[in-house]
Amino acid sequence: MGYGRMKPEGVDQMSIGPALQKVRQNRHLTQAEVASQLYVTRQTISRWEQGKTTPNIYALKDLAELYGVSIDELTNTSLLNPVQEEGDPMKQVNWMALFGIFWFNVLFTAGAVVAVIGLLVGLWVTITTFISAPLLLFIEWLLVTAYHLPWPASLTWYDVPLSLIFCGLGISIWPMAKNATVYLANFFKKYVRYNLKAIYR
Repeated sequence: MGYGRMKPEGVDQMSIGPALQKVRQNRHLTQAEVASQLYVTRQTISRWEQGKTTPNIYALKDLAELYGVSIDELTNTSLLNPVQEEGDPMKQVNWMALFGIFWFNVLFTAGAVVAVIGLLVGLWVTITTFISAPLLLFIEWLLVTAYHLPWPASLTWYDVPLSLIFCGLGISIWPMAKNATVYLANFFKKYVRYNLKAIYR
């Protein structure tokens, strides 16, 4: 929900769908490849091309940029007259769409977002702890040496190699965590962007 709108006023969905499909095929792209670039599902691309739903102006601009064509070329029709440009004031609110999007996000999306954010925070805390393990051990050794404190009984001979293993593990996980964070941030940005446009007539 939120990635497309049911037949906006003045737009012929039957002409848009085949046009979208033709341009995509001319660029030798699959629906899955386009979906990954726009951070939507492949089913969303399929519904656009079948004319079941129409991508809003933000999605059309992203598609046009991806395909390297203008929006008029992409849709083979004049879409910008009935639909307001991104920078124009959007005065009429589609209250039904707003209500639907609100409840969809509250009931289905909010929990997933909170869970994902929690997992990401936990992942980054773990990575930071792993990478800093040798440093923390070194600081503890400095304090014990500087203040002539008794060596903690909890520290054993294998703590040093173990901290180095944790550090290496944290460094190896870092790129994966970074890519996942960037992907989810872009996905959330596109999701909010497409939903925001959907609530205006």
